[in-house]
Amino acid sequence: MTGVARTRRLISAIAVAGVALGVWAFAPAAASSQSTSAQQWANGVCSAVQTFGKSVNSTISSLKGSGSLSAASQTATTGLSTALMQLNDSLQKLGKPSTSDGAKAQSAVQNLSNQLSSDITSIQQSLSPPPSSPGDIAATFAQIGSTIQMGVSQTKAAATTLKGLTPNGELQKAFQNSSTCKALKNSL
Repeated sequence: MTGVARTRRLISAIAVAGVALGVWAFAPAAASSQSTSAQQWANGVCSAVQTFGKSVNSTISSLKGSGSLSAASQTATTGLSTALMQLNDSLQKLGKPSTSDGAKAQSAVQNLSNQLSSDITSIQQSLSPPPSSPGDIAATFAQIGSTIQMGVSQTKAAATTLKGLTPNGELQKAFQNSSTCKALKNSL
């Protein structure tokens, strides 16, 4: 298997993990002082995750045209950076859900956002400069795999926090009733 093919498989794994991470935790949100209704917040979060997934998939598709490992690494790095920036920008605009657990929900997803941003930075650093020898490629993939596993653990912790919010509360019901969130779940 060529280095480009390995990079494509790696980026595919990152994309699947990234989208799954976002869905499990309803995606990371950045701090904002404005307040948003529970339904608007749920719709906004799920919409931002959908856009993130599409951006990552577009990045993967563009790797097919890469003629070298270096070009594929650059494409992956740029694509992941752009997707994450768009996700954070979209979610910053949502503010805090106007529910009794709104501040706690916002804090949980803000912490996750910070952690996932750090994970993406680590992956990008692993690909720059791109690995060239078989040993370097194997070590880079192992490091990226560990980073993805850490992201999964971080997301599970955030999801546990969100699931622990007021049972059958307004925010929980908003996610369950959101047509945008239902479409996101169905697309996976």
